[in-house]
Amino acid sequence: MTDKVSILDKFKGTLLGCAVGDALGAPLEGLSAEAIKNRYGLVTDFIDERFGAGRVTDDTQMTITLAQAILEMGRFIKNHAAFKFGRWMENSDKGVKEARGVGMASATACRRLYQGVSPEESGVDSAGCGAAMRTSPLGLRYYHDLETLKKAAVEQARITHTDPEAAAGAAAIAYAVALGITEDGEIDRLSFIQKTVDFVAPINEKIAGKIRGLSDHLGADPEDGFAYTGNGGYVMETVPGALLALLLSPYDFEKTVIAAVNAGGDTDSLGAMAGAVSGAFNGASGIPERWKAGVEGKEYVEILAVRLYTLTPAGKPVSRPFV
Repeated sequence: MTDKVSILDKFKGTLLGCAVGDALGAPLEGLSAEAIKNRYGLVTDFIDERFGAGRVTDDTQMTITLAQAILEMGRFIKNHAAFKFGRWMENSDKGVKEARGVGMASATACRRLYQGVSPEESGVDSAGCGAAMRTSPLGLRYYHDLETLKKAAVEQARITHTDPEAAAGAAAIAYAVALGITEDGEIDRLSFIQKTVDFVAPINEKIAGKIRGLSDHLGADPEDGFAYTGNGGYVMETVPGALLALLLSPYDFEKTVIAAVNAGGDTDSLGAMAGAVSGAFNGASGIPERWKAGVEGKEYVEILAVRLYTLTPAGKPVSRPFV
């Protein structure tokens, strides 16, 4: 990387990257890498299938919902995030706006929430990636306060997913976004891996170990790397897989997301997480124009990113003495 990317551009890139990766992967979900190759070749653009070209799924919808919850209170508050998740599912059930492709754990927990179950009891014993795919707004809001980031990532995960692996996966993605926001210079990939391992190990050593193993696959072809991580909806597969996609091409958003969605399996979640983290490193300016122009909700997503930015130290006006 030669040109420095502004922090505001990185905020925009994180949320836009999530949406772009989600929309690219959505039509491919459930297909193997081989099936994708046989049917489409190498997927590099939006496909007009499933929900439509450039349309996002629950990965982006829940990311937006979490961002809204943070903005409405100025910070993450578990009960308010739970209220927003519940309202999102209630509106879908009432036909107001469809919750697209939502996983069973998230759907069950969110229905419990709007039916009056406490967020302390709403979560499902699941290690799916639903808590991790939506967590990038916490990496933005708390990139400067890692202890608060970790606590918030775990708390928001437990609203829907009570398994410690799900919480650790959510913390890993939020932390990776924070590293992207604060990174200023060339990424040290081994250091990135070790820092992420150290961050999540107190939450769950199993997922920390899987992330640690990425260091042995940094020179691999994507196919070989994903053979190690897996590509299913299990958080032990999608989170390491998304981080691998980043690390294979840390300063090329396009390559990162293409690798993620062509891996097969839970392609929208792989794309959303890889896109969010790569967007944090490369900014919105690093996302191809054809994708930014074609993704659903671009303008609103950028507005959310700007508003989150204003809550952080980077977005505060510099005080100047009177003269």
